[in-house]
Amino acid sequence: MRRESHPTDERPIAYPIEYTGPSTFIKSFNGTGFGMVFEDDGETGYLYATNEKADKIFDALHLYNSKSPNKLSSHDKLFIVWNPKMEKAGIFYHNQFQAVVDFKNQLGCCRTGFPPKFGTWCRSLHTWNDEIVKGLE
Repeated sequence: MRRESHPTDERPIAYPIEYTGPSTFIKSFNGTGFGMVFEDDGETGYLYATNEKADKIFDALHLYNSKSPNKLSSHDKLFIVWNPKMEKAGIFYHNQFQAVVDFKNQLGCCRTGFPPKFGTWCRSLHTWNDEIVKGLE
């Protein structure tokens, strides 16, 4: 998905998704080389920070396990949300952001804090940080 960004447009861009069950893959790309992929394989839910082709994973953020009370159910609504400058994105469901990636500063966090680190791209330990959500609300 692409959207032109204009200097006077300061609202986050939210892409709504209806969850349809395990094995769902959702991609939302910002047109500047970065993207987000949501994956639920029936056992776990993850959000991946990728390049625009989705052939390279920069970061992986755990969202839930199959027995978690925070897991998605059929027909739940979720949103991939980009900030106005298209430098930061997060996944929003159950009335709160569950994971956020700041591409500009190479930071990522999720409510589970797992895994503590993924690869060398991300400069943070995935511990939840309310500050990173700024610009996505």
